[in-house]
Formats: sequence, C-alpha cells, structure tokens
Amino acid sequence: MPRVREHIVRHVERARNRGWKPIALRFAIVLGALILIIQIFYPGNRLLPFASVDGRALGWQTKPDATKKLNDAYAAYPVAIYMGPSDKPLASPTLGTAKMTVDNTARINSMNYPWYLRIIPTSLFWAHFGSSQAPVPSFTKGHDEYVEKKLMPECRKEPMDASLKPANGKLELVKAVPGGQCEKDDVEKTLKSLRPNLTKPSSIRVQLKVLPPAINDKDALAKKKQVEESVGEGVVLNAMGQQISIPAKDFVTWLDFAAKDGKLVAMVSQDRSKEYIEKNVAPKVAVQPGVSKITTQDFTEISRVNGNPGQALNVPATLESLADVANGAVDAAAVAIVAIPSREEYTRTYSPTDAGLSALLANYAKDHSGTFGISLIELDGKKRRADYQGDKQFVTASTYKLFVAYSVLKRIDEGKMSWEAEGTCFNKMISQSDNACAENFLSRVGLGTETREINALGLKNSNFTKEGGPFTTANDLTLLLGMIATGQNFSSTGQARLISAMKANVYRQGIPTGASGPVADKVGFMGSLLHDAAIVYSPSGTCVLAVMTDGSSWATIADLARQIDGLRAR
Repeated sequence: MPRVREHIVRHVERARNRGWKPIALRFAIVLGALILIIQIFYPGNRLLPFASVDGRALGWQTKPDATKKLNDAYAAYPVAIYMGPSDKPLASPTLGTAKMTVDNTARINSMNYPWYLRIIPTSLFWAHFGSSQAPVPSFTKGHDEYVEKKLMPECRKEPMDASLKPANGKLELVKAVPGGQCEKDDVEKTLKSLRPNLTKPSSIRVQLKVLPPAINDKDALAKKKQVEESVGEGVVLNAMGQQISIPAKDFVTWLDFAAKDGKLVAMVSQDRSKEYIEKNVAPKVAVQPGVSKITTQDFTEISRVNGNPGQALNVPATLESLADVANGAVDAAAVAIVAIPSREEYTRTYSPTDAGLSALLANYAKDHSGTFGISLIELDGKKRRADYQGDKQFVTASTYKLFVAYSVLKRIDEGKMSWEAEGTCFNKMISQSDNACAENFLSRVGLGTETREINALGLKNSNFTKEGGPFTTANDLTLLLGMIATGQNFSSTGQARLISAMKANVYRQGIPTGASGPVADKVGFMGSLLHDAAIVYSPSGTCVLAVMTDGSSWATIADLARQIDGLRAR
C-alpha cells in the first residue's frame, strides 16, 4: 500500500507541473478580455462602480441621479453660524434652510471615462478615484429673508442690563447680556466665504461689535448687597402714629428693578403688594367722607350744606417711600394720604319753564348711564322748548322709517305710487317696524334722493349717504314729528294714515309707558341703541318728544317721559 500511494502522488505532481499554469494563464487572458470589453462598452452617462464624491458612494448611478443625490446631501448639510466671540452658534441651519445651494452638475458631468482609460485593464475600478473641490454655494430665493429674520436681529441686539429678581423670599441675579452690532453686508460676505464639504463639519463666524451693558453683573450684585443690608429683617412703615413692620421675606417679593441714570434702582410693585397694603395699611388711614347736601333750581344752586372731607391711602406715594428704604435713601417709610371730597347729594327742583325743562333733561342724562340726545317741543299750551344734546348725531336705527314714510306719502300724493298697492307694507313698516318693507321703499326712492328730500324739509343733520349711517338727531326728529302732528308738508290723508300707523306701534315700552296721554310713536333699536320719537297727546297739551340713547334702557326712557309730563303739568 505505501508504494501505491507514493505512485499516485508522483503522478498527480507531474500532471500539476505540466497542465495548471496554462489553464491559469488562459483564465487570466479571458478575464482581462472580458473586463476590457466591459470597459469599452460601459455607458458614458453612468459613474463607475466604485465612484464616490465627498464620502458619498455614487457607483453605477446615472449622472443626473448622482447629481441629485449629491445636491440633496448638500441641501441637508448643516453649518454652524457664530456671531462675534460667542462660543455657542447662533444658528445651525442646513444649506437648504438658509436658502443656499451647491450645484454639483458640472462636477459630476466632468467625471468622464475617456477612451484611453477604457483600454487600460482594470481602469473600471479606479478611474474615478480622486477628489475635487465642492462648488461654491450660491444664494437662492428666500435667502435674503432668512438673513433678515434669523441673523440680523443679533446684529441689532441691544445690550440687556444685569438685574435682580425675587425668588423664594430672596433676590437672585439676572445676568447681563451684551448686545451686538454688525452690517448686513458683513453677514453676506461671511456666508459667501463658506466652502462646505460633506466629509467634515463647517462653521463660520460673523465679525460683531460687542455692545456692553450699562449695568454689569458686578453692579447688580453690589445692589443686591445694598438692598439686603437696607431691608435687614424687615421694613418699618409709619402710619398715622402707628408702626407697621413688613417682614423682609414679604417685602422682597414686591421688588422690581430698573435702570435709571446708569444705576439699578429698586421699585415696589403695586400689583404684588396690593393684597398686603389693602389688608394691613389702607384701613389704618382711611376716613370716610361726609355728605354735602345741595339744592338746585333749574341750573342754579340755591343752597349747600358741606360735609366733611375724607381721606384714603395714597398708594403710589406710599410705595415710593417703601422703595426709598430698599434703595437706602431712608431708614423707615411713611404712608402718604390723599384727601377725598365729600359725597354730593342733590335735591333738584325745576321751574315749569323752558329753562326748567332744559335743566331736567340735562340733569337726567347726567344722572343715568348711557349717552343721550333729547328734544322736546310743545305744539300748543305754553309752547315750551327744551333739548339736551339735541344736535348730536346718532345712527337712526328704525326711526329712519319716519323719513321713508314721508317720501312714500309724498309720492302717493303725486300719483307716483298708490295707497292700494303700498298701504299694507306702509303700515307694517311703521306699526311693526318691518325691515323688508322699509328697505323696498328706500331702494325705490334712493339714498341720495331720500337725503335731499328730508334736508329740504329743514332736517339738516339727517343723512342716508354718510358712511356708517343713516344718521339723525333728536332735534331733527322733533321737527319732523311737529310737521306730522300739525299737517305741515303732509296732505290731510297722508297725515291721518301715518299717525294711525304710529298709534298702532307694537313697541310701547318707552315713551308710551311713561306718558299720561295717548302716544303716536316710532321706536328704533339696534345693538346698544334705543330711540323713541313720539307725538304725546297729554292733558297738558300736545308735544313732540324724541329721546335717542346709546347704552340706556326702555325703563329709563319711560321714567324720563314721566318726569317731563309731571313738570309740564305744573
């Protein structure tokens, strides 16, 4: 057996020496030829298998795809932007966020595979090795806005003074923050100097002029020490012979600090001290005022009995005194007081005259909430007149329908409209304040024409064309009401129809409720506006009364009508 094995080994060795080398050589030739064929016919628009740019593997990719991949990588590439000496970046945007772009199109297109390299065996694996400089970034649309919003505020940053703030019954330092100043051109120049490379991080630093704060941390800490020494265990407040001791832990929480003439100054917050001051200080100095009793006749004061004045804590001045303690100006604070005049109570009397009625209207308006315009004209009897802000313009609300009624009746009298066709809607407009009917009539008459027609009657402060309107006044309404009541500028038929509709008015909470006789009226209400324009047939004689209000109530209007009736009856 050993001899047989030895024979076999020698036979195999001879075969190896005689046949493997030619086989290996033939294999190498075939492989080289195959690679050469692949190189010669490799697509010109693709990068070679092992191509990479700035650390990004781009092998086998078409040039457009490789360009897009590389451009996207640069769009997502972050850049740390430092301002001045700061050791922390102000911003770390990507190039895309900063609206900067790196276009690698030309760079990728230059990565060709020329014929002279294609005929060199194995060049397929190394021809695109090497490095090239990344293109200089360019600015795209929106870059200027990014710089203005994200970077320039730091170049226009005012320094922030050091200060103090209360925390847990003690004072803490609020550190100063320096400001900065630079020009936009400098920022842009720095950004243009950026040369990004995906293989390493990039940062840039904008030169910044540092603006130091007027009050630095050392100044604030010195102020903290001074306040703590001045306050000690607490602050003494002298109040009308009494001493109130305010514990330091409470007092410190009231303090605010602000710069004044280059120094940090303590102030006492009115909001944070309010509860303590109202409970422990204000009652010790408060004196209730007395009552002054005043009697008037019309607009004239005829007697007065003065009550004693009172007094109350002057909070701002007292807090200033407490602040003086905190600032070391005084050792103890003192309360300040303010005089309070006596409360006035009026007993008002009125004469049954024009002056008396005018005084009643004026005083009533002053004594009640809301804004008033009031006008009164007696058409018979004593024929007295009175008004309060009678020419003040108000938005008409639905009282404008009286003006529309005049224009409709005028056209009926002229034969341009007919009562048979318009009567139902006319009555609804006045008695029920129907808006649709009024708007239909007004659209047919026209805003400009309506204004001209009522102005021609003497209603000079009424207008349908002024923006925000229509507008009218209490005096204009009583003038129109007087014409209606006496038949001026109305036919007898038109007068009767309008007065009948006004007497049928369904809204009766205002003047009709307070008046002592029958009332023909038209109300208007819109938002806070409440108006009532009425012909009052009272035992004292017929009168016209217009009450225009903003922020009042129907009950107030009714009460005013009642008081007017009472004075007229005297």
